[in-house]
Amino acid sequence: MSRYEYDKSTDSTTDHGSEAEVFAEYLRQRGLKFTSARRKLLDRIFDMHDHFTADQLLDRLRSENMRVSKATVYRTLTVMLDSRLLVSHDFGEGALYYEHTHGHAPHEHIFCLGCKTIVEFRSPATAAQLTEIAADLGFRLIFHSLKAFGLCDECSSKPDVVNRFKGRGV
Repeated sequence: MSRYEYDKSTDSTTDHGSEAEVFAEYLRQRGLKFTSARRKLLDRIFDMHDHFTADQLLDRLRSENMRVSKATVYRTLTVMLDSRLLVSHDFGEGALYYEHTHGHAPHEHIFCLGCKTIVEFRSPATAAQLTEIAADLGFRLIFHSLKAFGLCDECSSKPDVVNRFKGRGV
């Protein structure tokens, strides 16, 4: 693992208690029910430590014989985004990628344009630079989201992949 890579499984809770409490309170305040389907989705999502699309989540649930409709998955993801238990990222692939953030340190992402691998990393120097840039521009930084795009070592060794992105780099 590189000195920048971030393993968020090391700073997450394992019993989902605090996530469930946050979600239950969010639902209660809005007059919504914490259904068994929502509870199962919350547990499954917080068991995962990778980025996923709604369709990938649905495929995983179905491979585990969990019966849930596509509409329930999409509605629950929306509610979880609103409750700030999840964030979504648009890597330009036509689908949003989700990750849970409750209890995790801030981090950045680098996305391989070839194989679609997403690597999370932490760089205190980058965070400090962004804070400084914001101050120079008259802002107080509240949070940041940084996404970088490139080719991983394996994709960089494939001429057909490299040729697809010629002229787009720095």
